Amino acid sequence: MLVPGLTDDPADIEGVASFAAGLGNVSRVDILPFHKLGEAKWRALAMPFTLHDTPSPTPHRLDEARAVFRSHGLNAI
Repeated sequence: MLVPGLTDDPADIEGVASFAAGLGNVSRVDILPFHKLGEAKWRALAMPFTLHDTPSPTPHRLDEARAVFRSHGLNAI
């Protein structure tokens, strides 16, 4: 899951892509955008939702992350 400010550091994405490509058995990588659809569930459970102020990644940022995985020969969607 691509979470702005948490999992979207370019160096981290590059590292994960390199690792996944090196495994030799990864056929597809799904880059999932962060969303807040479950926030109400956290409220209902009286639990703090610490990502309340975190935005969803932009379509451009998702495309950039997918491009990194593709540059390593992986099918990224």
